[in-house]
Amino acid sequence: MSAGAHSDPPALEHAPADAAFEEALRPASFSAHVRETLRSSWLFRLGLGIVLIALFLTVFGPYITPHEVEKATSDANLAPSLSHWFGTDPNGFDVFSRVLASARIDVTIALAATLFSFVIGTFIGLLTSYFRGWPGEFVMRTTDTVQAFPLFVLAIIVVVMSGRSLRNVILVVALLNIPIYLRLCRSQVLTIRERVFVEAAKANGGSGLFVAFRHVLPNTLSPGLAQIPITVGFAILVTAGLSFIGAGVQPPTPEWGAMIAAGADGIVIGKWWSSVFPGVAISLTVFGFAVVGEALRAIFLRQEWK
Repeated sequence: MSAGAHSDPPALEHAPADAAFEEALRPASFSAHVRETLRSSWLFRLGLGIVLIALFLTVFGPYITPHEVEKATSDANLAPSLSHWFGTDPNGFDVFSRVLASARIDVTIALAATLFSFVIGTFIGLLTSYFRGWPGEFVMRTTDTVQAFPLFVLAIIVVVMSGRSLRNVILVVALLNIPIYLRLCRSQVLTIRERVFVEAAKANGGSGLFVAFRHVLPNTLSPGLAQIPITVGFAILVTAGLSFIGAGVQPPTPEWGAMIAAGADGIVIGKWWSSVFPGVAISLTVFGFAVVGEALRAIFLRQEWK
């Protein structure tokens, strides 16, 4: 038998196995992790469905209501019926219509405040953590002082002092959440700024700001992005709480917290629907955003360690 009979098989025969091995090592994309989570987690599907409904009502809620939301259309305290699915409140407003329309106020305030706090908190956290010095320590001590106060009480004081306008409510809710994103960004920056690729960027002549925003910032965003839905839920609770005590959105503007306050006295006499249905709307919305936030956190961790 010739020596050629014992030669190794051609390299092409190993190509499919090598390709499969390389494919297994290749990190899955973010969208692939989302699809995998959607297939495997019914809770994520439920939460995402609730969030999508809330966002739909934020845009179209006031246009699909069966009754006027700022004009009394019938007698007060009517029980739920075919004419008024959720009944009417003590002022004669249709509860179902106002529950649908309230999403625009509550979710819009929560989204605007959360995005503002995310941008500002991440920006401050990046600069004060990447560039060492007393400004960073001053910011952290200030943050500790702010967070030492009960946040809801602090929100009430600031809103009452600054005025009960929609803009002020957004700013107050945003200020309460800035420390969250500042700390999340800071915890990432303190680790990433010591990485080899950051040192290489500095060695190539990159300025401090360029390296911070071009190389450090993109690697610090995952925890903050996962926190956004959770913060939106918290912001909805704060907005509703401020309106409940009269320090937030003022009637007759439809708002879940104000609706609960308007019908609270009726609960003890059996007129529960004016408060219960907006309370259920708040609970479901906050639950949906919280579930999506936890799922995103797991997805980002899975993508990082894949």
